[in-house]
Amino acid sequence: MRLADPCLEPSSVAMPAVSSLSDVAVTDVSPEEVRSMMLYLRKARDRAILIRERSPAGSYLESVLSRTIDGIALELSHLEYLLALKPASEAASTKTARRMRPTI
Repeated sequence: MRLADPCLEPSSVAMPAVSSLSDVAVTDVSPEEVRSMMLYLRKARDRAILIRERSPAGSYLESVLSRTIDGIALELSHLEYLLALKPASEAASTKTARRMRPTI
């Protein structure tokens, strides 16, 4: 499984709106590493939920935590989707050349 990380220059203040594919660094990760990332994100989400429950209703902290929790939930769903996908080489090898059932 490969994850893409955009390369950011620490000295640049303004980034172009459109980045090319050459600006993206690719990181190889195993399914076990993705599962550990998901575990970390779930713990962070649960902690943010606990903090939000103790914050005053309608406060800025509550709104920030709500957006954070929604973002973490979105990232978790993306990672779950990536884990469900088969690698491209494995998916190509499982397809057979025969498209129709053999005749009798």
